[in-house]
Amino acid sequence: MKDLEQREKTADIPVVDLGELGVGGPDKPSEDEWRRVGESLVKAFGDIGFVYLSNHGVSTRSVDEVNKWSGKFFELDSATKMRYKRGTTQLQGYTEPGQERLIAEGDVRELRESYDVREVDGMFPDEEVVELRPSVQALVAACKKLASRVLTAIAIGLGVMFTFDTFAQLNVRCSADLDRSYFVSTHQQMCSDNNATCLRLLYYPPVPPSVCEGATRCGAHTDYGTVTLLFQDNMGGLEVRNREGSWVSADPVLGTVLVNVGDLLQFWTSNKLRATEHRVLIPKEEMQQRRPRRSVVFFVHPDDPVLIQPLDGSNAYSPVTAKSHTDKRFEETYQY
Repeated sequence: MKDLEQREKTADIPVVDLGELGVGGPDKPSEDEWRRVGESLVKAFGDIGFVYLSNHGVSTRSVDEVNKWSGKFFELDSATKMRYKRGTTQLQGYTEPGQERLIAEGDVRELRESYDVREVDGMFPDEEVVELRPSVQALVAACKKLASRVLTAIAIGLGVMFTFDTFAQLNVRCSADLDRSYFVSTHQQMCSDNNATCLRLLYYPPVPPSVCEGATRCGAHTDYGTVTLLFQDNMGGLEVRNREGSWVSADPVLGTVLVNVGDLLQFWTSNKLRATEHRVLIPKEEMQQRRPRRSVVFFVHPDDPVLIQPLDGSNAYSPVTAKSHTDKRFEETYQY
């Protein structure tokens, strides 16, 4: 895992210090801090669509606890895990390998399994891993606070985005008086039955010797919602497609959370902020192939009824509700 100093020297994906905006920071960060972070986020999201956030305030111990107890769940036998299977309307639960396909063409195996938590009071394997629910509850609370800070900073950054020369050529602008609370106000019910925000616990099992050459861990895709918070382990394998169409590594960086733009934020901003394709490959190093990979992902979505349409008044995208878009993407990828 790279440290911050090394990463800042070689970054394809920039590192932004949240400073006062991190979880546990002051209730009222200074206006200079809001503006600094907001402008930095908008610049990064308009370029490669990804950013590492340092000083984010979500404790490493909290993430480690979730990985520890979710690992106990993924070690259970298949029949037990399938008792908690996610369904077509029940969007909380276990997804077995092969149930979700992000690569539609061909016969590519995507070697991963997951457990989605949409509601902290919803279905959990409490009988088998009693510690999982409270560890997830703590992490979800921290992620919701962090997401709200990020959403506020983005709104502020969009309001001043044309101070950057890199955006001047786009010729389409957001309202300079975009209310800083706009995105937060449209994400009031995160992790409820009226909002698709969820914490996904991901497990990539060790690669068996017999696996076919075309297998991968996660096919190229964009995320469905507004933004995504990703806590990686130290295994690596994540790649991001840059503006030139090349794949660049998004290596784990100690002490950071990796944040990226989803489809709906791209729709809202008429492509000024980019939902960038990304994928997870199988490491070539034999030692790594014999170890599992884990990550914890917080997918941030607007409330289901929110109508997503370009903030600049253009016709870059047709209006769509948050629920309609997410349901469509699930239908395209899940094999029920």
